[in-house]
Amino acid sequence: MFNNRNFSKNLPHPKSIKIILLIFLVLAACGNKRHPGLSDKELFAQKETADMEFFLVPPGIKYKESRAVDPAHPPVVLDIANRKLNIRKFDLSDYYTQVRYIKLKHPKAATGGNFLLEFRKSLITFLGKEWDRRDFIMGRSIFEFTDDYIVAGDACFGLHCYDKEGNFLYTIESNDFPKTYDASQGSVSFAAPDVKGFYGRITTNGNNCLYCVMEDNRSMLCLYDLTQKKRIVTRPFEGRVVILDNESIASYVYHPVYTPGSFFFTLDIMGDTLCRFRSYNPKREIEGDSFMNPPTPDIYYYDKQLTIRQPLNDTVYRMISPNRMLPAYILNFGNYRVDLQTYLFGVISEKLFPYKWRETDRYILFIYTLIHDNKEGGNAQFFYSYFDKKSRQLYHFSEGTTRPDSQFFMENSISGALPFILSYAEIEDHQLRVIYSKKRLDNIIRSRGFSSLPLEQRNKLRTLHHELDDSEVLIMILE
Repeated sequence: MFNNRNFSKNLPHPKSIKIILLIFLVLAACGNKRHPGLSDKELFAQKETADMEFFLVPPGIKYKESRAVDPAHPPVVLDIANRKLNIRKFDLSDYYTQVRYIKLKHPKAATGGNFLLEFRKSLITFLGKEWDRRDFIMGRSIFEFTDDYIVAGDACFGLHCYDKEGNFLYTIESNDFPKTYDASQGSVSFAAPDVKGFYGRITTNGNNCLYCVMEDNRSMLCLYDLTQKKRIVTRPFEGRVVILDNESIASYVYHPVYTPGSFFFTLDIMGDTLCRFRSYNPKREIEGDSFMNPPTPDIYYYDKQLTIRQPLNDTVYRMISPNRMLPAYILNFGNYRVDLQTYLFGVISEKLFPYKWRETDRYILFIYTLIHDNKEGGNAQFFYSYFDKKSRQLYHFSEGTTRPDSQFFMENSISGALPFILSYAEIEDHQLRVIYSKKRLDNIIRSRGFSSLPLEQRNKLRTLHHELDDSEVLIMILE
């Protein structure tokens, strides 16, 4: 569904979730108060051993959190509550001038694995029961660009390293465990106890990447050097983590029922707590054993800074140090805002709800929904808007449509470019990157909106579809 709302009673017991699905709600250990007057240089003391280099925080040191507004740079307020929509055309050619393409070929044989993009039709068998992939961390393939490399892969068929031209270099994690792959259906099945190797998400800093693996039935955190082709740090860890730098990481822990008081932790690379960020969302009493799963947070990098918005909260923060979140944007939904209690246990009607948020240096694409009634699974209108950073104005290029972002073509009149579908896109490092598989291109050609595309774009689509192999993905990069 449009906001991934599922009843908790349809999920396994929370203990099974932790063990089988690797959805970890970690409460990091807290030390004593930080000794005053220590500089960052003194705080992060570099230590070396014979086989690795890592950073340790002296035990017992912890920062106090700060989320104060910078008076010189106050947060920008996007007034979503104002329903006098400022309608204006959006075209990517207003922001980008050139396009180029990269192909990545999967290193496995066609019958042995592939990139997984159409994950909603892929099923995994967990302990004899089938579940839709979207309910699990093990999802679609990841494509991460570092300074000099492209890292691509998933929890089923491993993690692989390519150069920036798309040439395969080597495999980072092979994920060599028993599984059955049906290439014609794009489905994978395996037993949960057999899972081994990379899982979840990956984040990067320079040419280092941070991710988690299952080894000997334990969750391990890995900091991997892509240039040296080796792990720098491997240690036990459970949680959803992202990299701040090669000295520190952050762990997202918020759940409105299981961990209502905590939002975010920052830790040094070896696991000592630097800071705990409290949840500003109100705490709610559990009403029975059924409630809606919380929506996913917005977590991404903007200009090398980790940026985050907690679900059911209206503030977008920049993480500028391990204990400092700077408010950057406030989404003002006014009376249209969905409160936590209603979201978890009630019926939402005629409320506006954040859906997709993608930020560049010149604009922000923002999709939100008008939820009419969630009692029977819900239906919604999608509002497509963008915030132009130069004019500091919020515009809408859709007055509301039932088309989700997986079917909505945004205008892209750059010569030689393909149609832009936001659900296929990633925005980072002043680039807009869109991932296409052969099946995705085929779906666009067969879609009802294909005939309305410019002739040049339709011809380009057909040509690239014909040239793309089933085991390849095509990455369109706008610059």
